[in-house]
Amino acid sequence: MASSTEVETIKARLNLVEVIGGYVRLQRAGREYRGLCPFHKERSPSFYVNPEKQLWNCHGCQLGGDLIKFVELIDHTDFRGALEELAKRAGVELSPLEQMSPAQRRQVRLRESSLRLNQMAADFYHEVLLHHQAGAPGRQFLQERSVTAEDIAAFHLGYAPQGSRRDNLVRYLVKRQATSEEIVAAGLADARQGLTDFFRRRLVIPIRDERQRWVGFGGRGLGDDQPKYLNTRSTSLFDKSRVLFGMDRAVAAIGRERRVVLMEGYFDVIGAHRSGVATAVSTSGTALTETQVLLLRRVADEVVLCFDGDPAGQRAARRAIDLFGGAGLNCRLVLLPDGVDPDDLSRTAPDQLRRMLDEAPPAWEVLIDQALGDSSSQSGSQRQEALRRCMAILAKIPEASIRELYAERVGRRLGLAHARILEDVESGAKGPAGGPGLEVARAGKGAMGASAHLLGLLSGRPELTPEVRDRYQVTRGDFPDKEDGELYAVICEALPGRPDPDALPPNLAQRLAEVEGGELPELEEPTGSPRLQRALEDCVRSIRVEVAGATVADLQRRLAGLGHHRAGSSPALVAEIDSVRRRIEQLRRGDGLES
Repeated sequence: MASSTEVETIKARLNLVEVIGGYVRLQRAGREYRGLCPFHKERSPSFYVNPEKQLWNCHGCQLGGDLIKFVELIDHTDFRGALEELAKRAGVELSPLEQMSPAQRRQVRLRESSLRLNQMAADFYHEVLLHHQAGAPGRQFLQERSVTAEDIAAFHLGYAPQGSRRDNLVRYLVKRQATSEEIVAAGLADARQGLTDFFRRRLVIPIRDERQRWVGFGGRGLGDDQPKYLNTRSTSLFDKSRVLFGMDRAVAAIGRERRVVLMEGYFDVIGAHRSGVATAVSTSGTALTETQVLLLRRVADEVVLCFDGDPAGQRAARRAIDLFGGAGLNCRLVLLPDGVDPDDLSRTAPDQLRRMLDEAPPAWEVLIDQALGDSSSQSGSQRQEALRRCMAILAKIPEASIRELYAERVGRRLGLAHARILEDVESGAKGPAGGPGLEVARAGKGAMGASAHLLGLLSGRPELTPEVRDRYQVTRGDFPDKEDGELYAVICEALPGRPDPDALPPNLAQRLAEVEGGELPELEEPTGSPRLQRALEDCVRSIRVEVAGATVADLQRRLAGLGHHRAGSSPALVAEIDSVRRRIEQLRRGDGLES
C-alpha cells in the first residue's frame, strides 16, 4: 500500500472542489458547494462538497468520503487505481508495488497489463485490416459500407482473422512477453478450449473511454456469423453498461457545445463524425443504462436522440427519453423513416442528417403528437384512447411547467380543459371511457398550473421576483386569474422579504398556502442555475400563451356575433386574431418573452 505520507501529500496538493468539479457542475451554497450527484439519478441537487473538511457526501444515495473515494467510485476502480490517477495529477511518485499485499499487486498488474495489451491488440487488428491478405473480407465489408480510409484511421478499425489455429492474436501477444493470465484477464482470449482468440473473422472496433484509455472492443460478424455483434466480456476495464463508443473523440466537442448526439450503432457514429457531427456517441450494442446517462449528464445539458426508424429503434428512443428526463437532461428526438438509420443518411445525405439534428424537436413534443394522432378525424372512443396515451406521457414529464405546456397542447387538440387533464394526471387517473378524463373541467384553479407554479417559486425565492418583474415585464394584469395577479402584486410589494400570511385577506392567504404547498423541485436549485431559469421562462411563457389563447377565443366570439350586416368590421378582427396567433407561435418557439 502507499504510505500515509504519500496519501496526505496527494490530498494536500490537489483541490477537492477542482477535482470533483471536473466531473460535476458545482455551485457555491454557503460554505459548501452543491451539485447533482453523479452516482444516482436526481433532479434536485443533494451532492455537497466541503472544501474546509475536504470531504463530500450525498444526502440522496448516502455515499460520501474523501478525494480518493470519489475517484474510486467515479472511475470504477480500486484504491490503488484511484491513487495512481491522483498521483499523476499531483506529481507524486508512489511507493513500489512490492510494499503492497500479493493480491493487491496482482490486481494492479493485471489492470495495467490489460491497458497495454488492448493497445497492442488494437494495433494488431488494424495492421491485419490494412496490409494483410487475411484482412481482405474486412476491407470489402468496409468498402460496401462506404467507410473511408480516413474513417479507418480515425477510429483505428481492424480485422480479426479466422486463422487455422484460431490463436493469431494470442501468439502475437505471447511473443511480446504477455502471459496467458494477462491475455485472458484483458478479455482477448478464451481459455475454455485451449487459449484461443476471443474475436475471430470479425471486423474489430476498438473502444476507448473518455480518458482515451483502450478498454475493450466490439466485433462485427461478417456474412451470417452469429452473434452479429460481440463485445469484449466484462473485465477490470470494460463494462458495456458503462462505456459509450466515440466518447474519446466526442468529449471535447460535447464540452464546448454542452450537447451530445446519441445513436445506436458503431457505424452510425463513424458516419456522423465523417459528416461533421463531432458530438456523436453510441451505446455498445446494448440498451441505454442509467450509468451511461449519468456519464453524459456530467458533460452535456442536452441530448439529441437519433435512433433507427424501425419499431425497435423507436422503442429504444422512448425508453431513453424516460431516462434522460428523469436525470434532468433536455432531450430532443430525430424522427427517421422506418427502415432508415443514421448511417444511411451519413452516406447518402449528410447535409440532411446535420439539418435534422439541428432542427430536432423536443422529445416530449414528438411523443405527445404521436399519441394524439389525427385527433380531428377520430371517433369518441379513439379520442379517449389518445387521451390515455397522452396522460401516460404527461405523467413522465418531471418539470411541472413543461408538463403544463404539453397538457395545453393535448387540451387544444382534444377540446378539453388542460387544467382538468393535469388534475387527472397528478391524481393518477386513467381517464376511462365516460370518466373524469373526458368530463368538462370544473370551475376553479388547478393548484399547480403555470401561474401557481410561478407564484410558488417567487414566494419561496423572493430574489427571483425582480427578474420576473423587470426582465420579463410581468405585471398583475398578465395573470389569467385576477386573484393570482393580486397575489403577485403582494409578493412584489413585500420585497426583499416574503408576504406575511397573517396580513393578507383570507382569499389571498389561502392561495399563498396553496402555491407554497405545491411540488416545487426547482427551489432546490442554486440561484442562476439553468434549470431554475428554464422553470421561470416556461411559467411566464405558459401564462402568456394561456392569456393570448383566451384573447383569441374572445375575438372569435365577437367575430361570430357580428353577423353579415356588419361585415365591414370583420377584417380588423380577423387581422387582430391572426396577430395574436402569431404571438402565440412566437412564444412557443421560445421568442419574445422579454418584449
